Amino acid sequence: MGKVTHTNMLLTKSDILEKQMIKSPMQLHLWEHRSLFLGLIPEVVEFVPACAWLLVGLNTPFEISMNDSPRIKTHLALVPAGGEVRYVPEDGILACCFLDVLSRDYQHLAKRMKPVLDGLYVLDNDLFAAQIINNLRDLYFNPIEPTLVYEQFVKALDLPSPEPEGQVQESIAKVVNSVRLSATENLTNGHYAAEAGVSEEVLARWFRQVTGLTLRRYRNWHRLFLAAWLMQQGVSLTEAAHEVGFSDAAHFNHVFGEMLGLKPSFIQRAMAVTRIYLGGMLAIDGMVMYQAEGNNP
Repeated sequence: MGKVTHTNMLLTKSDILEKQMIKSPMQLHLWEHRSLFLGLIPEVVEFVPACAWLLVGLNTPFEISMNDSPRIKTHLALVPAGGEVRYVPEDGILACCFLDVLSRDYQHLAKRMKPVLDGLYVLDNDLFAAQIINNLRDLYFNPIEPTLVYEQFVKALDLPSPEPEGQVQESIAKVVNSVRLSATENLTNGHYAAEAGVSEEVLARWFRQVTGLTLRRYRNWHRLFLAAWLMQQGVSLTEAAHEVGFSDAAHFNHVFGEMLGLKPSFIQRAMAVTRIYLGGMLAIDGMVMYQAEGNNP
């Protein structure tokens, strides 16, 4: 008999996750008003989202809870910005739909889903749920030209126009666009208030009223995706953190874990099998990036 080895028994959790990711390539589409992640998140994650998310289990359901509530098993979950969310996967592919910061997508989808508590909504066994799952599953398993994905995504979720309505939304939309163009800079709230033509106190109140966030938290959200893109280009975690405006790697790690529920080390491993498509969300030196980037899985 040949000599028995125990190589598989010595695999670390990171090794196992990496093998799973290699079998399940990931996509990240970053558009101006919304974004979409398609791929495998094999770990339990806890996060506080910086915009409303729609989570969609593409081939198996998942469990979710918010603010320490009992877990609910579902295929679709709509979570608001700022809630404490716990996601427990089965062994399936997930779509994370990062919705518009003005909360219009969230309000629109909430009308078609079942309320649970604290702004959490779920949906199962429904024609609308089937439409979303089937369309997003098709985008993952049968990729199309990246420039066509946004139209398919909006159609699948039946999303409204992202354009602002009324003075308050228009003022906040102007600030959101300014943050997008200057996310790496440490501009003050006073700077953004002046651009919007209101006082700092009014801006802070309006921004939280519309988005559910502080302005600083929203800027950090942009910085996370800029850092992820830089890491995919071969920049180290420490350098990427510094380049996008975080004080140091420890601060970056903390924000990354809080907002996305993942360790940057997970993202570093995932970059080898992730394609990032730039569709207007990110800007460097004030220049918006639209070209498709990424490594082939």
